[in-house]
Amino acid sequence: MSDHINAYLTFSIGQNAFGVHVEKVVEIQEYTKPKQVPESLAYMRGVIDHREEVIPVIDTGLKFNLGEIEITPQSCIVVLEIDKPDGNGKFSIGILVDAVSDVFESDPEKVKVIENDFKPGYISATYKNNDSLVMILNSDKVFTETDIIAIDQIMGNIDKE
Repeated sequence: MSDHINAYLTFSIGQNAFGVHVEKVVEIQEYTKPKQVPESLAYMRGVIDHREEVIPVIDTGLKFNLGEIEITPQSCIVVLEIDKPDGNGKFSIGILVDAVSDVFESDPEKVKVIENDFKPGYISATYKNNDSLVMILNSDKVFTETDIIAIDQIMGNIDKE
């Protein structure tokens, strides 16, 4: 029997429910306005100071083509630790979401794995939770190698300032 727990943090983006494995979640922060970065990516809201490290904040609504996140009292930033696509280490990133819902431990019979050729490739499975459908993200695949290179360049320029 495995010690691996299939627990997911769920959050909403518009009318959509998403889940990310809890092992990728570093922290859930109350929304604080990120400092804008000139010449950054269209879906990058800016940067925040997280535990004495400057990390990028991504608007998940824009990244997933669901429309910009409208800031409300429920909006928050979920800090994730993600593996780099090239396998050379990890990086921290903040994702802006409309609201965090809860943490659930998945019943393997309710999780439906999505085939690898499904686009977008970062949605790895779906989970039926009562009357809602939760899209399970493979957080390591949300950002392509091109995204990571662009974010690294932006962050490198910030570190030089």
